[in-house]
Amino acid sequence: MFSAGRMILNKRSRNGFKTQSDYTDRWRLFCNYAKENGVKKMEGITKEFVIGYGQYLQKQLEAGVYSSASAPKNYLSAVNCVLKLATNGEWQTVKPGSDCGIERRKYIPKETKSVSETKHAQIQQDIGERVSQLMALQRTFGLRFKESCLIDPKAALKQAEKFGFISVVAGTKGGRPRRVPCNDNGKLILESAVKYQIGNSMIPDRKMSYAKFRSECYEQARLYGLAFHSERHAYAQNRYREIVNAPSPLEAGWEHKGRIAKLADYLGISETEAKDIDRKARLRISIELGHSRMEISNAYLG
Repeated sequence: MFSAGRMILNKRSRNGFKTQSDYTDRWRLFCNYAKENGVKKMEGITKEFVIGYGQYLQKQLEAGVYSSASAPKNYLSAVNCVLKLATNGEWQTVKPGSDCGIERRKYIPKETKSVSETKHAQIQQDIGERVSQLMALQRTFGLRFKESCLIDPKAALKQAEKFGFISVVAGTKGGRPRRVPCNDNGKLILESAVKYQIGNSMIPDRKMSYAKFRSECYEQARLYGLAFHSERHAYAQNRYREIVNAPSPLEAGWEHKGRIAKLADYLGISETEAKDIDRKARLRISIELGHSRMEISNAYLG
């Protein structure tokens, strides 16, 4: 089914190369979901089945796998695109909101999606060593899963020792590189990752594709109840505490609308000062996470 969808995208899609590549990757994930649920051919896909997939994506959003509703919507859009092309336009589009209940883009969680230090350490102890290294890289540098797989720890360590930061280049969203600060603890994490490095990435075999490695890692994560993106949430919240000297609203249990008053009271400063500190911290963290908008920090910090 995956091969059929990829062929359809290659022959019929009018999207650019980057979009087509993204759609192919997202179609692969849907095919994996379909296979796990007993559907192996396109003929077996119904609107109800795709709605179920959309609801599954929404549950992943709530579990912290995605930072905002844009990701689940994009995954669902790719499925609709392939099926529309496959049926010559007869496929009835499954809508993210009304059909699947996927949250609007400005989704602000009520509870933290960060994995606690205790749970993080426990999973690291039980799960495979290589995945444990990926978890550490994600938590220490705020890396997306793909970025943690494709990072070159040796090169990053040399850069960190010379400049005090690392450049995140491979696997970034939209191909946008960014710099992330690296302290002594970060250097230790990189030194540990180097021991498991093969070639220029964390993928264990030069001949293994990223997609195959991702599938293996996701399977391990599922067995241990791990959402990789929760490590990225932990990075954002830890950085907020480092920069502001106060917990993030999600960590502290403060409502988003009343966070400035709470922060001002916590720090013993005026609300005007607290608002400025909060804004600057959010902007800095958003940039370190590889986002172009400060508002995206709401999904991580509350």
